[in-house]
Amino acid sequence: MNQPVSAKNRVIKEYKLLGKSLHRKKTGRVILEGKHLLQEALHAGIELETVLYTPAFLASAGSRELVERLGGTCCYQLSESIFNAIAQTESPQGVGAIAGITPSAPEFFWRSQNPFILVLDRIQDPGNLGTIVRTAAAAAVDGILLLPGTVDPTNPKALRASMGGLFYLPVISAGDFPEWLDVFAGREIILVAADPRGEVPYYDLDFGGAMALVIGNESRGVSASLLKRAAARANIPLTGKIASLNAAVAAALFIFERQRCKK
Repeated sequence: MNQPVSAKNRVIKEYKLLGKSLHRKKTGRVILEGKHLLQEALHAGIELETVLYTPAFLASAGSRELVERLGGTCCYQLSESIFNAIAQTESPQGVGAIAGITPSAPEFFWRSQNPFILVLDRIQDPGNLGTIVRTAAAAAVDGILLLPGTVDPTNPKALRASMGGLFYLPVISAGDFPEWLDVFAGREIILVAADPRGEVPYYDLDFGGAMALVIGNESRGVSASLLKRAAARANIPLTGKIASLNAAVAAALFIFERQRCKK
């Protein structure tokens, strides 16, 4: 049932609290902002607990139909000023939701015979992380492992940039990564580091077997300890005057090169 709420309403307070990573981890709930992200959540079967929207959003093309699809979901109409004050993303679209997302289990990584896993080493920009998740969900990637220091994948900006990719792809925080290296070794998954100083062009890699590809921090690249453990270090040959690519762009090149090789 739609009903107006004031700025002091508990729903608004909860929405603001979910802008903090600790509260999201504590409650297992996230914020989904933007029309497309809500549509993807419904398509993926994500249960929306609460939806907040503005009169301007309701009046926009196709938005009333979206709200009608929500069925028994609690919906609240807010003024533009209140919604903009609590919005967690830039250029808010006048609609946001609170939803619960069940964490992925590591078993999802091993669904294919030769899994291809992305390992993200201290990726700090939410937009980069979200774009990588979106790209991975659009291609033959079996899962993403996040190393300590990587931005929270439930960050509202990361979720919006992912365009719903997180709903379709297992994304797991590594915790104690050395144990994962042992898991990879036990499953004969080779560790490859994307490194501008690497000795192998990315298009010369053997993508036929199981692989865990490490994409490093935006400014510092892959950590030295991981470079030492990698079976190969692969570069993206550049002929211009720029020394490196954006992390999300680099990840996309590796992802789609593997997809091309697997055809």
